[in-house]
Amino acid sequence: MDYPGYTKVSQFIDQVEIEVRSGDGGHGTVNWRREKYEPMGGPAGGNGGRGGSVYFLATKDLNTLVDFRFNRTFEADHGDKGGSKNRHGKAGKDLIIKVPIGTCIRDLSTQKIVADLTQDGQKVLIAEGGIGGKGNTELATATKRAPHYCEPGQPGIQRTLQLTLKLLADVGIVGLPNAGKSTLLAAVTRARPKIADYPFSTLEPNLGVVKLQNGDGFVLADVPGLIEGASEGIGLGHKFLQHLERTRLLIHMADITSETLHDDLVTIARELRLYSDLFANLPTVIALNKSELIDPQEAQQIKQDVLAFINGQDIFDLAEKNKRIKLPEIVYVISAGSRVNLEELISTCGHAISQIKALEAEAPDVPLEKDEAAYYHGESTYEIYRKKDVFYVEGDRPDRWVQVTDIKDPESLFALFQRLRNLGVIDDLISRGIELGQEVVVGGVMFTFGEDMT
Repeated sequence: MDYPGYTKVSQFIDQVEIEVRSGDGGHGTVNWRREKYEPMGGPAGGNGGRGGSVYFLATKDLNTLVDFRFNRTFEADHGDKGGSKNRHGKAGKDLIIKVPIGTCIRDLSTQKIVADLTQDGQKVLIAEGGIGGKGNTELATATKRAPHYCEPGQPGIQRTLQLTLKLLADVGIVGLPNAGKSTLLAAVTRARPKIADYPFSTLEPNLGVVKLQNGDGFVLADVPGLIEGASEGIGLGHKFLQHLERTRLLIHMADITSETLHDDLVTIARELRLYSDLFANLPTVIALNKSELIDPQEAQQIKQDVLAFINGQDIFDLAEKNKRIKLPEIVYVISAGSRVNLEELISTCGHAISQIKALEAEAPDVPLEKDEAAYYHGESTYEIYRKKDVFYVEGDRPDRWVQVTDIKDPESLFALFQRLRNLGVIDDLISRGIELGQEVVVGGVMFTFGEDMT
C-alpha cells in the first residue's frame, strides 16, 4: 500500500537564550506658556510618550531559531520626551519578534514557561513598554497651579528568555538506536530521513505527514534513538525527549530479533517516565519491527510473549492509558523495510488521533495564567552605600527623579525630596548615621544633606 504524504520537514532541536527589553516611557517636561503679553503664563509641559512593548508572534513562515544565534538582544523604541505647548511625546514603536510555530518561551529568572506558541498568528506580550511621565500641565492642581516639576517616564522591562523549538507532531516514534524508526517514517510518508546502521544514526528529529485512505492525516515524528540514561540528559537525551512532549500518541518501536527484547521495551518505557510524568499518560502502541528476519509463526509467538510480559509490568499500564481511545491492539508485528502490517498500524494511529482530537475539542479551554513579569509593577528598590564621608543612593526611581528635577528651582528640589522621603530614602540615610552637612550623591548629582535635602 502506498502512503502519500508531504515532503519531509526536518527540524533539529533549536534552543537559544536572548535578552529583550521594552522601551522606557518618555519624561514629562516643565514648560510655560509664552504668549505675547504673557511671557510667563501657566504650565504648558507635555507628557512623555509610552515606550514600545515587546511581543512574540508565531508564524508558519519560519521553521528554525537559527537567526537568533546571531542576534540575541532585542529592544523596543523608547518614548519621546514631552514638549512645550502641552505637546505629548511620541510613543515608542512596539517590537514584534517572529518565531516558528512550536516555540516555547521560558523566563530564566523564574524558570517559568510564559508562552507556548502552537498556532499560526498567536501573539503574546512579553514586556510592556513604560508609561510616559506627566508634564507640569497635568500635575497642576487647584492649590498648586504652577508646578515647577514633572514626572519621569517608567522604565522598560528587561527579561532573559530561553526559546525552545519543539516539533508539533501527533504521533512520535521512539525506540533504541537501529530499531527502524527512520525506515518506518520513510515507508509511510514522503519524508526521506538519513538511514544508517550505527548508534544514534538519526541526529535530527524528522517530520512526515501520513495521509490516510479516508482523506484524514496526522503528523508523524521520528526522534533519535533512546539510550540508557537519556532521561538524565545522557546522549542529548533531554533535547530529543522534548520533541515528544507535544505528541498525542507514542509508538514504542523495538527490534523483534533482539536477544534482550523485554529489556529494550523496559528501557524505553522507563526513560520516558523518568523524564516526564506526561509520557506515562500518553496512549501507546508497541511495534515489533524487522519481522522479515524471522519465521512468521515465531514472530506471532514473540508477540504473545511480549503481551504477557507487559501485562505483568506496572511500568507499562498500557491498557489503562489506552482506555479512553479504545485501541484495537497494543502490540503490532511489522516490517518497516518490507511494509508488512504497516496499514494496520497506521490506521490504528489515525483512528486514535481522531478520537483524541474529538475529546480535546470537548474539553473546556483553560485560561492562560497572566504573565505578571511582562508588566511594570513600580520597582522601588534602591541601594545606599558609603565611601569615606559621602553617601551614595542608587536605584532606577531615584535616578529618574533626579533627571527631571531642575536643580536650580527650589520647588522642583522640594518635590524631589518629597519623593525620596516617600520612598524611604531619607529615613534610611538617617538610620545609617548621616549628619547635617554631609554629601549625598543621587543619580550622579551631589547634594548637601540638611541644605539641599531638608
